[in-house]
Amino acid sequence: MAPTSKTPERSAMPPASMGIELIELETFIAVAQAGSFSLAAQMLHVTQPSVTGRVQRLESALGTKLLVRTTRKVETTPQGKQLLAEATAALQGLSKLVQGFRHKARLARQRVVIAATPMLSAMSLPPLIHAYSERYPDVQVELHDLQYPEALDALDAGTADVAVLALDDEDTRFRFQTLWSDDMVLVVPVGHPLAARNRVGLEDLAEHRLTVVGQYQPILSKLAGEMGRRGLALPKPKTLANLNTLMGMLDAGIGITLLPRSMGRRDEGRRHAVVEIEGLSLRRSYGIALPHKAKLSTAAQSFCKFLRQAMNSPG
Repeated sequence: MAPTSKTPERSAMPPASMGIELIELETFIAVAQAGSFSLAAQMLHVTQPSVTGRVQRLESALGTKLLVRTTRKVETTPQGKQLLAEATAALQGLSKLVQGFRHKARLARQRVVIAATPMLSAMSLPPLIHAYSERYPDVQVELHDLQYPEALDALDAGTADVAVLALDDEDTRFRFQTLWSDDMVLVVPVGHPLAARNRVGLEDLAEHRLTVVGQYQPILSKLAGEMGRRGLALPKPKTLANLNTLMGMLDAGIGITLLPRSMGRRDEGRRHAVVEIEGLSLRRSYGIALPHKAKLSTAAQSFCKFLRQAMNSPG
């Protein structure tokens, strides 16, 4: 007995073309609803022969009569009534879908999603976003507070339009536009022994353990490398994931850290002291990271231009 074989399941296939045009259905509906070829021609802004030709082609494709002329007007046949009901419902559904797509496209053009690292999300961007929204109230701005790797991943995945951060390493996926630079300084609680000093050397850092956020690893590597060349060792830093936790510890008088000068100056003298580090330049460049391939929306282009102008403005 010959072995039997299972008949493979057929995958769903799109239906074959029905051989009719959308414009023919729209014209048929116009004639049926108006009860007149001439009125339908006026509604569609075409000639009456064009309307007649479209209806004739539709009837030929379907192999049935759809419209009949009476002494007073044009009426639908039973088949025409059936097609009128089905086609009207189908085209209304299609029209609603198309309108939905276009509405979403308009919203996308009027929406910009920004991925930014915690410090910039908390300190630098809110006033800039407020000023931008005052100038462009129709644009919806979304700010996503993300850690450095997640911000770049969001940009790469397309869930963010732009990223505002300090790009610590070369990344071929993005192009980077520098907006400003800032020196890294030592920030200590006011009660710390180093708070009374304006400057410290690398030998002083060899005696104190830093507490930093994880995104500063490239800065720590540079600091440790320079200390190593001088025969010094940087104590293993304590790393935190959240900037708010770090600031809370500083406020409570716990630990010392590295921060950009602009941020370290906040609450200086009241809770924190800023101390310069001698013998090493720790400077970071902040700016806009953009995907190489993706085309920016009008809103995203507008926001980037606003940022560049704001950061280049005097004062």
